[in-house]
Amino acid sequence: MACIPAHAEKLGSVMRYRLTDPAFLADPGPVLARMRAEGPLVTVRLPLVGRVRLTTGDAAARALLKDRRFSRDPTGPTGRPMRRQFWWMPRFMAPMTESLIARDDPDHARLRGLAEGAFARIAVEDLKPELAAIADELLDAAGPARGVDIETAYTRPLPLRAISALLGLPDDLRARVAADIAPLSHVTGPVQAVMALFRMKSALAAFRDHFADLRRAPRPGLASALVEAAGEHGQLTDDELLATVMTLFLAGHETTLHLIGASLHALASDAGLRAHFDAHPDRRGLLIEEFLRHVSPVMMTKMLFANEDLEFEGVPVRRGEKLSAFLLAANHDPARFDDPGRLVPDRRPNPHLGFGHGPHTCLGMQLARAEALVALDRLFARYPATRLADPPPKWLRRPGLHALTGLRLDLA
Repeated sequence: MACIPAHAEKLGSVMRYRLTDPAFLADPGPVLARMRAEGPLVTVRLPLVGRVRLTTGDAAARALLKDRRFSRDPTGPTGRPMRRQFWWMPRFMAPMTESLIARDDPDHARLRGLAEGAFARIAVEDLKPELAAIADELLDAAGPARGVDIETAYTRPLPLRAISALLGLPDDLRARVAADIAPLSHVTGPVQAVMALFRMKSALAAFRDHFADLRRAPRPGLASALVEAAGEHGQLTDDELLATVMTLFLAGHETTLHLIGASLHALASDAGLRAHFDAHPDRRGLLIEEFLRHVSPVMMTKMLFANEDLEFEGVPVRRGEKLSAFLLAANHDPARFDDPGRLVPDRRPNPHLGFGHGPHTCLGMQLARAEALVALDRLFARYPATRLADPPPKWLRRPGLHALTGLRLDLA
């Protein structure tokens, strides 16, 4: 009889996959292979979300993310709007259901167009000196020292300060909102999730106060541009404004910090990889892409709801069923990548889905790439003898993320 990994159990005729099991997170290859063998879709249960069907390969993920038969908004497919679908969400969080990541066209195109227009005014290459200055300031404070909690000292504040600068947030607002959202980063279960959401009430109120200030006295930054679009041109509602700015703030640093953390861990623990990094500064961009593929910090996309009874990749799907593109599986699909379980620092081509695919592709992907590149460049330039410190990091058991927590480095 075939061996079933401890992080996958067979219950009747359905395989139960435990996607927060540390064994799976440390070595996802065997379970991903078992998923592919089961078919283009597998069924999992996620905390607070319930039953979800995940794609198991690259082709199915790409197809799902461009399939108009599925919606982000559950209202049409299920008869229940997002606020009722996620009944456990505190009432004050209702404006976040107006986020562009939870909307379909034409609303999604309208909101994304406004955000893209604001982003287009900023050249990411021009931001690199400012990013380097922020990195150096943080590294000055962090080291040289032993056993540095690198998330607290570096990988979190760097992207947090970068997205805050882009949004044009004053320092006191950034600090207040960062403190309010901090519990979200360490959610590992339903109770913690709901408790963390209650901390968001203060952050949402702070942003509303800030928008009022911007209406009276505009300032440089994306937030002010969006406030102008909301007020002067009526292109988005107050709730859409709040949801858009909060989404940019959250997505603009949470994913990047995990990308940087995983990259630092790999470089500090693999002498051969570090030698390649030092010897080929011109290829570091390729290495960032490979980290995005191999690690896949965001494991899966937001839920998509079937608009009708249909067949997807040969599998019957009922109206209202929830599907998600499993990006980790797509990025480790041997049909798309040679030797997908191996980290190849100069892999080319590398058509990974680390930033998603289709209409909801990550808005800030160029900024994330620049932040990761600058973060690695500056840390190893300043502290070339950096190495791992005890205790070793653990895998963050937060559904949907493939990330380390508790990474400590000796900065020398």
